[in-house]
Order: sequence, then C-alpha cells, then structure tokens
Amino acid sequence: MDRYVVFACISFIVFALIPAAAAQPSGAVTGRVTNGETGRPLPSVNVIVESTGDGAQPRGTSTGPQGRFAVDGLAPGRYVVRARFIGFASRSREVEVSAAESVGVRFALAPRTVGLDAVEVTAAPTVSETAEQLRKADIQEANPRDGGELLRTMSGVSAVRRGPVGLDPVVRGLRSRQVGVYVDGMRTFPAGPARMDSPLSHTGPSTMQSIEVAKGPYALTWGGGQLSAIRVETNDLFNVARGERLSGQLQTGYDSNFGSYDVTGTVSGRSDAFAYRVDGAYRTGNDYETGDGTSVPADFLNRELRAKVGYKLGDNQRLTAGGGYQRQDDVDYPGRLLNAQFFKTGRARLGYEYASGTGLVRSVEAKAYGYQTLHTMNNEGKVTYASENFPGPPLRVAVNADITTLGGRVVTQLAPSQDLRLKVGADGYRAHRDAERPFQVVKNGDPTTPGFYESKQIWPGVVTADAGVFGQATRLLGPVEATGTVRADMVWAGADEEQVTDVYLDIAKPGNGALDADALDRREFNVSGALMLTAPLSEAWTLSAGGGTAVRSASALERYADRFPSNKAQTSAEFIGNPRLDPERSWQADLELEARYDRVSFTAGGFARRISNYITLQDAPDVEPMLPLPIFAEGPFRYANGTATFYGGEMSASVAVLRSLTASVSGSYLWGKNLETDQPALGVAPLSGDIGVRYEPPQGRFYIEGTLGGVTEQDRVASILGETPTEGYVTLDLRGGLAVGRGISVEGGVTNLTDADYVNHLNAKNPYSGTPIPETGHIFFAGVNYAF
Repeated sequence: MDRYVVFACISFIVFALIPAAAAQPSGAVTGRVTNGETGRPLPSVNVIVESTGDGAQPRGTSTGPQGRFAVDGLAPGRYVVRARFIGFASRSREVEVSAAESVGVRFALAPRTVGLDAVEVTAAPTVSETAEQLRKADIQEANPRDGGELLRTMSGVSAVRRGPVGLDPVVRGLRSRQVGVYVDGMRTFPAGPARMDSPLSHTGPSTMQSIEVAKGPYALTWGGGQLSAIRVETNDLFNVARGERLSGQLQTGYDSNFGSYDVTGTVSGRSDAFAYRVDGAYRTGNDYETGDGTSVPADFLNRELRAKVGYKLGDNQRLTAGGGYQRQDDVDYPGRLLNAQFFKTGRARLGYEYASGTGLVRSVEAKAYGYQTLHTMNNEGKVTYASENFPGPPLRVAVNADITTLGGRVVTQLAPSQDLRLKVGADGYRAHRDAERPFQVVKNGDPTTPGFYESKQIWPGVVTADAGVFGQATRLLGPVEATGTVRADMVWAGADEEQVTDVYLDIAKPGNGALDADALDRREFNVSGALMLTAPLSEAWTLSAGGGTAVRSASALERYADRFPSNKAQTSAEFIGNPRLDPERSWQADLELEARYDRVSFTAGGFARRISNYITLQDAPDVEPMLPLPIFAEGPFRYANGTATFYGGEMSASVAVLRSLTASVSGSYLWGKNLETDQPALGVAPLSGDIGVRYEPPQGRFYIEGTLGGVTEQDRVASILGETPTEGYVTLDLRGGLAVGRGISVEGGVTNLTDADYVNHLNAKNPYSGTPIPETGHIFFAGVNYAF
C-alpha cells in the first residue's frame, strides 16, 4: 500500500508543477502556399499567424522547398493567417483552432506585376474578375483579328486603326515609339516607316498566352528607350503534362461583314526532358460595311507558322529555341496613301533558363534573338493610281522597306534575405532600317510611256542601337512593399551619309545653317528610374503610390525621314527628320487604390505626366515637297522638341452577384496638352466606359456575356495637326460559348448588335477624303474548337 501512496504523491506534485495552460492541449496551423498561376509550390513565403482575441504575440514561419509550413503550440481560438511574398499579392484567412487539432490552410498567391496599374492577360481561371484582368480564354472569346484589338478591351489602353489589321497600341496617350513592345523578350519594331505594320501585327492572337501592359515608367527591367511598354508571351512549351507525346488544338471560325475566315492549330508534346510546340494560322478578310452601309476597303491575307523546342538539363535548368515565319499579302490601308503588297517576317531566338526557387540565386535567364521584316507598299487601288478621280496625272508610287534586328538579354534574380529580392541584368539591340520610295508620273494615261521617274531614300541605311544595364530591389518594410528600379542606357543612331540627299543635309537642322554628314551620328547616355510603394490599409484594401522618369530617344523616322508622312499628325503632308532631336523624358506619378473581397473587387487609379523635349511638329516653309500632290495641302513640316502634359485615370469594379453571375463596370479618362502648339495633345481618347454581365456556371460548361460600351464626343483636338472632333457612341456586344464534349467547344456572338455608325477617335484619317476611318457595323461570328 505504501508504494501506491508514494506514487499518488509524486503524481500530485508533477501535475501541480505543470502550468495551467498546459492542462488544455494546444493546436496548430499547417498548410501549403503555391503560385496561383502555375500551381507550383512557393518556398520562403512569410507566414504570420496572429490571434484575433487575447493580443498574444504573432507567430511566424516560412515555407519550405515544397511550399509547406506549420505553426504549432497555438491556444484554442480564432486566428488570422497571412501569407506574404515579394512579387505576389498577399493573402489572408481567418481560422478557428481547436485543442489538440491541426487546421489546414492553402494559399494560391497571384503574381503581381512590378509596376503600377499593369494589365495582365493570364491563363489563370477566376470566378470573378475586373476589366483589367483577363483570362487566357478571353483572347479567344474576344474574336480578334490581331493583338491591337485585344488592347481595346482594357481601360486606358487602345489602338490606332489604319486598316483591317495592324492596329497600333496607344497607352494613356502614349503612342508609336513611346510604347515599347516585346514578344517573348524580343524588342519588336515595325518595318513600315509610318507603322503600317504595328509591332504586334506580326504575332497572331492564337499564339498569345499572355499580354502585360505597364502604364508608365515601371517596365525598366524589360528594356530601354520607352515611356510605357507591352509584353507578349506566346504559348508555353512546358505546360503539357510529362509523357504526353501528342496533344493540340484545331480551331476555325467565320466573321460576317468582314467576310473573315480563319483556321488556327497547335501541336505539342513532352517527354521527361524534351518538349516541342508548333503553332500555325491562316486568316483572310474582305471589305466591311459601317453602320450606315458605307463600304470600307479591308482586304487582308495572313499566314504564319511558329515552332518551339525545349530541353531540360535538370530539375532547374532548360534550353529553349524558337522560330517563326509570317507573311501578310494584299492588305488594304484606307488610312494611308498606299496599300501593302506584302509583309514577310522571320524570327529566331535561343534561350537558357535556371530557376532554383531557393538559395541566393533564384533564377538566371539568358536570351539571344534576331528577326527581319520585309515590306512593300504601292498605290494600286488608290485614287492616285488612275486619273478618273484624281486631279492630276496618274502616279505609280511605292515604298520598299526592311528592318533587321539583333538583340539579347541576361538577367538574374537574387534573394539575399527573406525580405529582400534583387534583379540585375543587361539587354540590348541593334536595328538596321532601310526604305526607299520610287515614284513615276504616268504620261498620256499610258504607264508604258516613259515619264518622270525618281527614287528617294526615306530611311538612308539607318542604324539604331541601345545597350542598357538595370537593377531592381524589392523589400518588405514592415507592412509596406517597396520596389525601386534604376536603368542606364547607351544609345547610338546614325545613317549612311552616301544615301542622304543634299536637300536633307541642307534642311534637317531647324533655323539657319546646314549640317555636314558627321552630324547624322548621335550618341546619348540616358538614366531612368522608378519607385513603387504598396501598403495594405486593411485585410481587403491596398494603396499603391509610385513615380519615376523614363527616356525615349527619337525614332529613325523622326531623325532621318526625308519628306515622308508622319504618325504624329492627322494631316496628309510630308515631314523632314531632325538628327539633333533631344530624347523625350517623361516624369510620371501614380496613385492606385485596390479592394478585393470574396465576391467584390475594385480598382481606381490616377496619374499625372509631364514630357520634356516632347517630340512634336512645326512648320518648315523652307522645305520643298518631294511629291507635289494636291492632297498635300499643308506642310511640309519638320520634327521639333517641345513640352506636353497629361493626366487621367481608370477605374474598374466586379461583383459576383450570384455564384454563376458576375457584373462588371469600368471607365477611363485622359487629358493632354501640347504646350508647344498650345493645343490638346494629338490622339487624346475621350471619356469611355463599359458595363458587362457574364453568366457562367461553376462547372464551366457554357457562358453567356453581354457588354454595353459608351464613349463621349471628343472636341479637345489638335486642329493644327489636322485632328478633327468625333461624336460619341454606344455599342452592345453579345457572345457565348458551349463545351459540347469530347474536346469540342463552340463559340459565337455579335459585336455592335445595334449596327451603330461610329468612329474610334484614335483612328487614322483617309488622306484623300480627310475623314477618319469608321469602325464596322454589326458582325456575327461563330467558331469551333477541337482539343485532342
């Protein structure tokens, strides 16, 4: 009996010494954090567990290589679990921890673009979305003929229409060379001197996996010499499951009004280490009718073929190579003096990628690329080609142009600590351009009769090159995420002095005096920088503020054009280049407020921008026109530096009214002034907005969507540059899709259901009639997609 008494006493003493808290077993929170876009685990994510009740100190940890985490020893109660990672939007969740139990939590963090108010077209499916965040499927649902039409679906972003395809991007009033365009990391330029082919026109929408738009100086790690930027990634090699040797898609569709027919297809496969992908497309279109029945020339024929191969050297390394060829024939340009006979583009690139996800060096990327575009235009089909409708003898005018670009890029991402990420790298390109304009005056209406003939250089063997280095640091400063970027560029520009006309040398310099050939060469050293701060105001609300400066050197057309029409005016005239133009420098400030709840999202942002050395136009009365045509009633002009200011903003909101029903609204406003001319800046888009409703059941078998768009009149125009007011309009679009089964889905709808007769204010003007190019009347479209 004594031993039982002793055991009882010892047990009493031991339990008496244990703290009272231990009498209640503790709980734990475990979970995993993944990349919401790729589904891959995210290591080194900061995870904080904070009590909502007793004010206890927060507990923290970080995820391991597989994205897993665990926080134990938690007293029963309610907790908020937060996951934060540089470059991703933070997420939080409230959980109830019970005694002796473990609560599982999963986070899928959405990548956040480093840059204020960036737009991303992604492949990540979402239940509800704002107008600024589109899914991969939206590229197909938008039924675009080229990438420029996709941009028109985004707030604050639009495009200039000069013909049926090749719409030229405009971002918050920035246009032409002010907007840098990258396709798979390649800096892309048009071949046509007047951007008849925009940089996006040589990449078909069916090959696009994502589009990102940085609305200001927040894309300095993408490349230099730009005030805003667009980045396109084509279909990924490695998104096919391992061991799937053959898979793909085949799609065909038809658009009424345009009479446009297209066939696109892709074939891909992957083994343990090797992957391949081949994409092809065929598109054709015809003239279209506007809402009032006017016929607009819009013929085009487009064919392209792209291929990619990749080889994994190990779990963290891979080599990739890709190439493509595209040809466009017989493209009508009602907004230009000439039509395109053909564009031919060939591209090739080679890349190396390393991604560890852990350690100091998180990733390394190296890329080399080259491409060439050949371009021929003539006036066949224009009123100048025959004398019946032209006050003068018939003409034979052509433009033969080409561009060859070589470039490369190397960048590495470092993680010196849990709260700090660094990105350092270098990139560069060299572009060689050449263009000539032969023309002939037809005598006695017979083109075989010898007449006045001359051939002039537009681009006299122009070479431009940019070599830049950049660094970016992202750090968590308490609750604030700060990202700072700095970039330095060396820029070279020059022209072949043997091809430059004497007239150009005499008149290129504004004011009195002539230039010698040495003055054609230009050297610049430009420094750009940007800073962004993002702070959570609450669990749902986030405030971002940023600003920066970026530099854009003058383009080949602005420096070296010899009496050629400009992108910076809506008047038909000739313009003379100025090799001594100073580079534009943009100063921009942004403020953005964002809210995200389970069923509601909201974003509103505003900006202010001032551009010093803004490249504009001024009279050149001392310049003799090269083509003394009746349509050139004004000019010639020359390029000159000035100053311009812009401000505006965008907003968007989305509400999941029901589990299957989402409503959205968006709008944008822009104001701009050219202080040199004391008039509004050219191409300021009017106030616009959209209201949309989408019904899509959770299983995603079908969807129905309607969008009502409204645009106000625009009377703030640059009349000195030939810009004219446009009226407001309202359009209604309906579309839907259905997954039939066995890999087959169908889509269809109608754009501009009410057959409204309208003009997008940014559209080019017909140089012969002086009226802007109108948009299409209603278009009924249908398509079938088969995945195997």
